[in-house]
Amino acid sequence: MRNTGRNQFSFDVFKAAYDEDPRIQKIVKNFDKEKIELKTSELDDVPADAKKPDADNTVSSMAKRATDLG
Repeated sequence: MRNTGRNQFSFDVFKAAYDEDPRIQKIVKNFDKEKIELKTSELDDVPADAKKPDADNTVSSMAKRATDLG
């Protein structure tokens, strides 16, 4: 933002705005004093461990259950 010729703001000002404004919270994935990561898809709201497939839900597991005659 330094090169845009527009107003700048500090980490503390951004943090206060983030804490008070749900619209900002909806578009920001993560931030620190060096960078701001914006959400780029709906999956950014899903916890990382929820993105991993369960062993019970993999195609291989489903195929084994489907063919188990015992």
